[in-house]
Amino acid sequence: MRTMPKKARLGLYLDGERMKRQVKVAAAKRGVSVTAYCSEAIKERLIRDGEIAELADENRKVLLTLMDRLRQEIGPIGISAANLVKTGRRR
Repeated sequence: MRTMPKKARLGLYLDGERMKRQVKVAAAKRGVSVTAYCSEAIKERLIRDGEIAELADENRKVLLTLMDRLRQEIGPIGISAANLVKTGRRR
C-alpha cells in the first residue's frame, strides 16, 4: 500500500479577481492545476532568493555549466579578465 506524502495547506489572497483570472489562465496554458502552478512559482522564488539552498546550489551548477558552454562557443575576447576588471574599476 502506497502512502501519500503529507502536504501543507497555505491560504493565498490575491489582488483582486483580475489577478485570480490571470493565474487560472497561466495554469491552464501549462496544463497544470492552479495549486501546482502557484506551488512551482513559490518554489522558483524561494530558490532565486536563496531560501532553498540545496536547489539553489543545483541551479547554480546548471547555470555555471551553461555559462561555460557559452564561453567556449564565443571563444577568447582578446583581453584578459584582469585587464577588464582594471578598466571597469577606472570607470
